[in-house]
Amino acid sequence: MMKRFLTFLTLLLAMTAAAEQGSWKAGSDGFPVYDFNAPLPVEVTDDMGGDASLPEDPYFLLGNYRMGLFTHVSGIWQFMTAQRAWARVNASGTQPNYGENDAYVMIGTGGNARKIDLVGLESVSSDPDVTERHFGIGFARYSYDLPSDVKCERVVSVRPSDRINEGVPAFLVTVTLRNEGSRTRRISYVESMPVRYVTMQTQMMDPEDRPIGYPVVMKLSEDGKSVVADVSARRDAFIVMPEAHQRFPYEIDPSDVFVYVHSTDDRVLSSSSFDGDVLRADFGVNLRPGESQTFHVVWGLVDDMKDHSVEEVYDALLKDADLGECPEGAFMSLWKKAVPDFSSEDDEVVRRELYWNAHFVEASAKYSEYFDETFIPQGTVYSYHYGDNIANRDHLQAMLPACYTNPALAKSALRYVMKHTDADGEIKRGNLGYGYTPPIIYKESDQQIYMLNSVAEYLRVTGDYAFLDEEVEQYPAESGVRTKVLTVLQKHFIHLRDEIGLGPDGLIKLHNSDWSDSFLHAYSPNKYSWSAESHLNTVMALAVLPEFISQMEKSGRDDVEEFVASMKVYSAQIEKAYMEDLGDRLYSPRAYLDKTHRFGLDVVCIEPQGYLLQLKTIEPERKREMYEYMKARISDMEPIGVRTRENPLWDGLPQGEDGGIWFSLEYPFLLGVSTFDKEEAWKLFRKFSFDNFARNYPDYWVGQWTAADEVNSTLYRPGLYAFWIPIDNYRHGLQGYCSHPHTWPLYCYFKLKE
Repeated sequence: MMKRFLTFLTLLLAMTAAAEQGSWKAGSDGFPVYDFNAPLPVEVTDDMGGDASLPEDPYFLLGNYRMGLFTHVSGIWQFMTAQRAWARVNASGTQPNYGENDAYVMIGTGGNARKIDLVGLESVSSDPDVTERHFGIGFARYSYDLPSDVKCERVVSVRPSDRINEGVPAFLVTVTLRNEGSRTRRISYVESMPVRYVTMQTQMMDPEDRPIGYPVVMKLSEDGKSVVADVSARRDAFIVMPEAHQRFPYEIDPSDVFVYVHSTDDRVLSSSSFDGDVLRADFGVNLRPGESQTFHVVWGLVDDMKDHSVEEVYDALLKDADLGECPEGAFMSLWKKAVPDFSSEDDEVVRRELYWNAHFVEASAKYSEYFDETFIPQGTVYSYHYGDNIANRDHLQAMLPACYTNPALAKSALRYVMKHTDADGEIKRGNLGYGYTPPIIYKESDQQIYMLNSVAEYLRVTGDYAFLDEEVEQYPAESGVRTKVLTVLQKHFIHLRDEIGLGPDGLIKLHNSDWSDSFLHAYSPNKYSWSAESHLNTVMALAVLPEFISQMEKSGRDDVEEFVASMKVYSAQIEKAYMEDLGDRLYSPRAYLDKTHRFGLDVVCIEPQGYLLQLKTIEPERKREMYEYMKARISDMEPIGVRTRENPLWDGLPQGEDGGIWFSLEYPFLLGVSTFDKEEAWKLFRKFSFDNFARNYPDYWVGQWTAADEVNSTLYRPGLYAFWIPIDNYRHGLQGYCSHPHTWPLYCYFKLKE
């Protein structure tokens, strides 16, 4: 009895602590809204009493296909573009991975006027007793209780994209001032943002060492309602500048930036201006007792090729917008169309996270001008810190839920990765800058397997077999060589079969990276490339190929017979080798580098197990026996997920790839379990949720509504990110908004419901 009471008390305290930092509620439309209730800056300790090193100003993602926005709890935002290269339009001059903007209210006039700062860690936004902070689908809202009985509300709204490769690269700030006092008040509102264009890949450099700078020239409109910052690229190092359409490591044709003021009441005095590189919006109004006024600021990008003029951008943004007080965003009616309807889901927590993750898919997806496609980036450190669109295997995973929610987006994402294909079927790892693929040491051996899996799922869900006759540009795009999708897929298979090849045990080779890059770090690929084999690659191919073969057969095409026959021969060959190696084991080994370096023989590693459990050739009862053995070693002791291994394989801390919890591994594991026990798979689904993380780690905001690609297990600093980027202050590192913790659960939900 006492034990049950203590368990209940522990759970109650965890839930109470979680409520102190923030809480979820349902908006008027049924969409989830997160209220952040804690003071800033966020400062928490880990389980050993050390600094948890979480970013001190939590953030939420807004965006569409042509712009991105991190809205921080303090009111700071990071205005981002990825159309040509990843860049912050308003990069902080003092801190990486942060933005700079300002807003304040002046109450009164002359020497009696009082200024109240609304944005930043030193502003009233940091105080939950003064400011309410709400974050939802397509919006962020800040409600301020100011002196002299003045109320102020700022709502940041982003319009969703309604078609592939399009979208309005701008956002709207709606401001409502209300006088609840007994006398008329003169109130001024000022909002500003420096135009400091910094690409993610150069943000860690000293500004004087950056190879390209981005000076601005300001242009004020005749009516004073808008200012355009004409941003140009200036060569600051010895480099040969290309044409704007040619792939290049750096951005040489940035979009311009503008501010525009909008009010429907003549009593509100409004104007735009600039000071140096700072854009500014000013409003002034006299409010009688009980009176309120609403006005708007538009911040945006304008691109000569796609937008032509500032007027076209803000006209497109304001079309069908709710220009009233709009507490849940000016574009909520449009987001209802952009996000699937999950109202029939009875589980409140599951429903909430489905909506949240579906919004992520649309908000994070970005149009690539070089490839002329829209894809879902991995995000987190890769996109937002380094400016890398890597790895393509991650983009292929991220598009899976879009097969159900937005097939056009799913297809564009597939085409995006296909356009990274060389003539021989090799898929480039990704790109940096403007469509540029740097010569790097990583040589993945699994990208073709991920491609076959993603195409199979797209065809299975949509039945769009005409896709196979579409054409895509071969990499590089400037070559102008176009190839039919079916031919590209055939080349991918041939590359897998012949270039990646099989090792001495008949398993698919490792090269220097399958899912994990850590073999490369510890064992030179120059030494082991001839013999290294991956059990993960092999069993994943065995799980993926049957469905891909089935979809080729269902396409009804006469020109796939030889292709299908070759895949069946290959699949049978690797199945024979893999099953002989597996024998009567209850789990799969991890990888063989050579005869003496064999990993996962006496330690359960999650990587191959999820696909092993998906194999249709293994009887359900044997799968159950395997699962019971596996979960006792890598799952039962973990409160929030399934860790990569029973014990670390390499020297070093038991974290990251060698002991952490990875969303891209535990969700395929869940799908494996679903093949023989749907009820258990649903239990894992809830175990992996943001809600369960918040109950177990209520002090850590990273993990409660987003996460990086992994989180530490109980082996070391549980619940925290395994830092690996070279940065002086880990609080300044990007730890959230990876695609995996959002897209994988959404995809698995649809799969479990089938």
